[in-house]
Amino acid sequence: MSFGWVDWTVLGAYFAATLAIGLWFGRRERSTHDFFLGGRKQHWLLAGMSIIATEISALTVIAVPGEAFRTDWWYLQMYAGSFVGRILVVLLLLPAFYGGSVTTVYEYLGQRFGPWTRMTGSMFFLASRVLGSGLRQLVACLAVSEVFGWRLEWVLIGATGIAMIYATYGGIKAILWTDAFQALIYITAACILIGLLFYYTPGHWTQNFGDGYYAGKLHTFAWTLEPNNAKGFWLLTLNAIFTTMAAMGTDQDLTQRMLTCPNLRQSQRSLLFNAFAGFPIVCAFLFVGTLLWVYFENRPHESLPEHVLTHRELILPYFIAHGLPSNVGLQGLMVAAIFAAAMGSLSSAIGALASTAVTDFYRPYVKSPKSERHFLSVARTFTGLFGALMIGVALAFKDSDESLLVAVFAWVGLVFGGMLGIFLLGVTTRKRGHDVMNVVAMLSSVALLVTIMLIQQWLDEVYIAWPWWIVIGTVWTYALAACARRPEPRPAGSGAL
Repeated sequence: MSFGWVDWTVLGAYFAATLAIGLWFGRRERSTHDFFLGGRKQHWLLAGMSIIATEISALTVIAVPGEAFRTDWWYLQMYAGSFVGRILVVLLLLPAFYGGSVTTVYEYLGQRFGPWTRMTGSMFFLASRVLGSGLRQLVACLAVSEVFGWRLEWVLIGATGIAMIYATYGGIKAILWTDAFQALIYITAACILIGLLFYYTPGHWTQNFGDGYYAGKLHTFAWTLEPNNAKGFWLLTLNAIFTTMAAMGTDQDLTQRMLTCPNLRQSQRSLLFNAFAGFPIVCAFLFVGTLLWVYFENRPHESLPEHVLTHRELILPYFIAHGLPSNVGLQGLMVAAIFAAAMGSLSSAIGALASTAVTDFYRPYVKSPKSERHFLSVARTFTGLFGALMIGVALAFKDSDESLLVAVFAWVGLVFGGMLGIFLLGVTTRKRGHDVMNVVAMLSSVALLVTIMLIQQWLDEVYIAWPWWIVIGTVWTYALAACARRPEPRPAGSGAL
């Protein structure tokens, strides 16, 4: 695909605006308190918009339309459980974090249980976030590679490097403001795409809508009680409750945005805003996927390339490259939206990873006194290291044939259960949980799930659907850790109930 000068102008304007916003709002960083938490002075609406930009990521912009194109709207079933999970985070976990005045959520584990639990929780986060964000980055860069015909390796390096510039310079304030801007970019792009697909598809819009409906492309709910149906409503709802609590309450990447608010009430308000605002956005991208199916069904003479049929995530970028007119700005805007999704989620991830590495690993074990300028320099160094690591993860999965949307949910389920189980133990009990025993419970939950995965690969008659993994891990961790009693009294301000 060759861009016209108008498309290049639109894309260039997006990059220029993103860098300008990040550099302007990220100026005057003097300490890690500013760099990681924005001085706890950020508005709840800005934090809520940033959560949307971080959570939506390339999985929604690229992979969700791909799922709707190939199947239906089953993904939307998870939103009911996701809403419940957010409410539980508001009521249980956020009060504990603000009660302990923490910089990272793993500091709370240290206050409540001890250093070993804190370190293990931090390590779980580092592993899950590097893997999850690496896969999300791969989704977006596969799309850009398809649109431009560039080598995937160079797209990954370029996109990661651009996001690292403002994240390294301005910290969380730069990330918050660029996230909000990037969210507006791809929301606008989704609305325009819906209108364009109706316009370019032959027939009246009601006929196009009906074609998708009668073909089952708008089918959403599977009310089956089959325990291993990975697309059944009840199982997906249960999974979404646990996954959302883990993502919003134990994952520093998303929780960090809430901790930038001045007080608990504003922090809770930012997450409630996210709970309501995210629903229509997800619906919009699902609808884009349905309309893409209708569009190509009305063009039987136009056969899709084999690599697009294999990687469903490429259907939207293929349409951008071959279905939109060039040199009118539309292609430039859509490519900018893909970059916005990739850079928003990536910059947030590397910022959270750096905050955890410095706060939970580096700072507690530095023996000689160091200045805030030193810790700020270390934080920026970690930002670059984690960005490079995510490139490696993305390249490792670039030849995978399975759905990357499902892969992310499945793999993070291995560690999210162990993390969530310990956090829930902390906020629902007073004296249960022992520092060392907690580590045993968390590690054993991962070992249990890995064992289940291996057995399923060896024995066809044994199968446990991936939505159960985080549930099993959480229940196992909570039950095992609750068997031990904490020997020392609870510290004041720990936030435990």
